[in-house]
Amino acid sequence: MATAQAAGWQRWFALSSGAGVVLGILWWLAAPGGAFYGEGKDYTIWVARDLVLAGLGVLAGLTAAVLLVRAAARHGGGAGATARLLAAAAGGLLGSVLAWRLGVFAGDLFQTPPDNLPNPSMVFSLRSASVLLLWPLVTTAVVFLYTFLAYSFVPAPRGSR
Repeated sequence: MATAQAAGWQRWFALSSGAGVVLGILWWLAAPGGAFYGEGKDYTIWVARDLVLAGLGVLAGLTAAVLLVRAAARHGGGAGATARLLAAAAGGLLGSVLAWRLGVFAGDLFQTPPDNLPNPSMVFSLRSASVLLLWPLVTTAVVFLYTFLAYSFVPAPRGSR
């Protein structure tokens, strides 16, 4: 039983952090100043670029939360559900960092910065590091709200009236 729980949380951590690689590539492809449109040196698109990563992080957090709730319904709650939630949140934080670094790496690799920029990473970078916290926060908040609402509306047993 303990090895099954250990494998369960390790799988959630690996899948959440591995999804960061996909998010990093999607961020570089979809964000202004990335692969398809916008000039990276234009400071007016920097907020939009950060918001694209924020949106991808929120979407990943919602997906992880839905999968966690479904897994808890299948396998039951308890310590296993808590371990899966903590592993998914920690993996989501690592996935956010991987997405950020991989997106910046892709920008550095495939784009040539102009000579007059003070730092070449300004072509494609993240300006608001707090965006990296959205994925694990959304995951834990949605699971908490679902659990709270599920326990709030549990009907009273018939014999207690």
